[in-house]
Amino acid sequence: MNKKIKELVLARIDAQTRSNLRLFIDSSKGMNKEEIMNHVRKGDEIGKQIIKMHINFIRAVASGEITNLIDSV
Repeated sequence: MNKKIKELVLARIDAQTRSNLRLFIDSSKGMNKEEIMNHVRKGDEIGKQIIKMHINFIRAVASGEITNLIDSV
């Protein structure tokens, strides 16, 4: 995974994720903010899924898809 993309995702998680939030992926026991960031740093399968989710969200915002969805509600 591209180092710059990892840095971007880590910065987004650090800035936008509360420490008491837990993220559940598949059947995981849930991860706190630090565990999420560790997976991204390691670049393991969970980290790759987290990176992919963030990149997809950024693309949706940039394309206007998010705004269109919000406007349709």
